[in-house]
Amino acid sequence: MKANILVIDDEESIRFSFRRFLTVEGHNVITAKGYLEALARMDETQFDLILADIILDDGWGIDILQEVIRRNLKTRVIVMTAYPTAETIKASFSMHAIDYLTKPLRQEGLLSSINKVLQQMERAQDEGSDPVRDSVCLL
Repeated sequence: MKANILVIDDEESIRFSFRRFLTVEGHNVITAKGYLEALARMDETQFDLILADIILDDGWGIDILQEVIRRNLKTRVIVMTAYPTAETIKASFSMHAIDYLTKPLRQEGLLSSINKVLQQMERAQDEGSDPVRDSVCLL
């Protein structure tokens, strides 16, 4: 499944490398360096999947999850962080994050997580269930 993916990270090298290898995998990838830029991208495009860093220069990845819920989007969100805490794990999954990944990320692990999410979305769509609210985390 080709997906529209938004990568939100304040580190340019991560945005660049994610866009490069996910594009090679056949996905349409748009990047944002922070919360406000991500909101603007979400206004312009409907995303199947968002990869959001927890700590952003102008907000939090948790805020992106809240925005997805507020807008009632069918978008899945994978949260990424170099600084995992019990609080951010709990908050992420309570707001329907589909996965919580710890940096540094390996390309194979990220692709595996993305592929599982996309397969789950296809199954949910085929079954007519809500692809976000009926989801099960991938941990």
